[in-house]
Formats: sequence, C-alpha cells, structure tokens
Amino acid sequence: MDSRLLRFTAFCLVFSFAEGLFYTSSEVCYGPLGCYSNSYPFTNARGKLPESPGDIGTTFFLFTRNSSTEYVELVPSTLTEPKPIILIIHGYTESAQKQWVKDMVAELLEHGDYYVIAVDWSSGTDEPYYLQSVANTRVVGAEVAQLLKKLRDENGFDPANMHIIGHGLGAHVAGYAGENFENIGRISGLDPAGPAFQFTEPIVRLDPTDATFVDVIHTNGKLTGFGIKKSVGTVDFFPNGGKDQPGCPETSDIVTDLFNGADLQGLVGGLFCSHQRSVEFFIESINTMCLFKAYPCPDLSTSSSCNSCGTGCHRMGFHASPSMNPGQFYVQTYSSESYCIEYS
Repeated sequence: MDSRLLRFTAFCLVFSFAEGLFYTSSEVCYGPLGCYSNSYPFTNARGKLPESPGDIGTTFFLFTRNSSTEYVELVPSTLTEPKPIILIIHGYTESAQKQWVKDMVAELLEHGDYYVIAVDWSSGTDEPYYLQSVANTRVVGAEVAQLLKKLRDENGFDPANMHIIGHGLGAHVAGYAGENFENIGRISGLDPAGPAFQFTEPIVRLDPTDATFVDVIHTNGKLTGFGIKKSVGTVDFFPNGGKDQPGCPETSDIVTDLFNGADLQGLVGGLFCSHQRSVEFFIESINTMCLFKAYPCPDLSTSSSCNSCGTGCHRMGFHASPSMNPGQFYVQTYSSESYCIEYS
C-alpha cells in the first residue's frame, strides 16, 4: 500500500476517541534529559509518555560546503570555525534522508558558509503511532537542546547564531529545544503540526518565547488539515490564507472522497500537498531574488483586502527579519514552482 495512504489511515485511527481516552497519570525520567509526565498540561498525547532516547535513536548529521551531500554523523568537537549553525528537523514518519531535507541543505550551503545539521529522529516517529510521536517530540527537543548547550559551552558558539528549522512535528521539537535552551537566535516553524497541539498551552507547543525570533509559515490550517491554525510565532505568515494551497486538493475534499469510497490511490497523492508546501516555499525563498512579500493581516477572514504595507511588510521564508513588526501576514503565491510573485 502507498506509504502516504498508510499515514492517512494511521492518522484516522490514532485520533479516534477510543484511543487513550482513559489513562493513569505517570512519569518517566531519562537522566540529564529530565523527567516527563503525562499530567496537565501535557495531556495532548492522551496518556502516551515519551520513549527512551535509545528507542528514539536521534542522530545528528553534519553538512558543510566541503561535505554537502554525504551523511556524516556529527562529532561536536570538529566544529571549530565560528560559523552560524542551522538545524533542520523533519516531522511525522519522515527522516533526514528525505529529498526535501537534501534540497534545503543544498540551498542553504549555496547561500552561505554554515554548519548545517540534519536531525534524524525517524525511529521515534514510526507510523501508525502518531500520538507516540507527539510524546516523543519532548525528548528529541531536549536532545537538541543538549547538543546546543555543548556547542555553546565547549565549542564557544553563540546561541544568537543558531537557527532551527522544523516541519510539522519538527516545529514543536524546535519549540521544546527552545524551552530547554535559552536565547536561540531563531526558530522557523514550517506548518507546525496542528493535531494534538491546536488547543494546548504555549509550553506544550512552539511559541514566541522559544527563540529570540520565531517565524512560522502556515499552509494547511483547516480543521481537517495537518497544520496548526493559530498564530504561534513572533511573525506568522499565512500564504493564500493558510488553509489549503492553490494547486493542491483541499484536504477536506480528499477526506470526504476517501470516506465516500473514491479511488484511494488516486486521492492520496494530494493529501499532504498543502502541508508540504510550507517546506517548498521556504526552500525557494533561500536563494531567490523574489521577495515573498507579506502584507500585515490582523483579520485573516478578510485576507483578500490585506494588500497594503500599512504598519510594514515582511519577507516570508529564509529572509524573514526580526527587525520588522510582529503579527500576522498574508502572502499570495502562484500554484506551482516558482511560487513567488513579487520581485519588488
């Protein structure tokens, strides 16, 4: 069966109300990574506690301009030059081997001389256990924070020059990293996961206090979508309204058709299209001369009228700037690559 279909089926199963409806409050501890309870406010995984670091198997891969395609496991002591550090964190059922991660690494290293670190926690986010993956984000975030502390304390790296980019569940991993390690310069959340996070307290999800600057791109924030709807960053970009993206089937239509018995193989291709579009926008933004111009839009219900810079426009994506005003922003894009419309 197509792996995307498996993911969709798993998604429906794990969010049935029978899953974890009743559970006993408990806690697990993992040495220097800390202790984790399933009590409020961490009830979003419905009783699931994080698995051990050994079971999750988080691995860090280092890429540089001298080694931009080989997956070489990071040895922190080898990071001796004073370069900015960028981490990439994948989401549910993915891995650091995904093509979009490779594409992002390539674009980043074309743009600048960085240490790029891909975080692989694929053993901790296996299908069909979405709620277990939700719980595991807390441990992975603590492991990322532990690495960053080591790079600061032993290698002399300034947290202000650290940038974490997370997609889906990876955005919340970045949030937990920021919760455990202060003064990270920037976190970019690419369509942070909505299911199990939409109605949680800020400490449970990515929020504006997790880094000095938190920029978020929302591309699939419908009730039936995979992204979070609410604003969770310093600046929140809602391209094309942030619900479904042009050129992608609407998530609600796909779900309806699936349950009405339409051809499954013909529908699953578009299921994650809008959720993944956040990644595509960000990758394109790195080296393009186009602006991905973002207009202030405090009321997304009237986003069609958000076409004036008013209090100040932003650039969505890699070149988003902490010097601009915080808030919600609307961006219009094309329905296929190249997505960006405005060059000036």
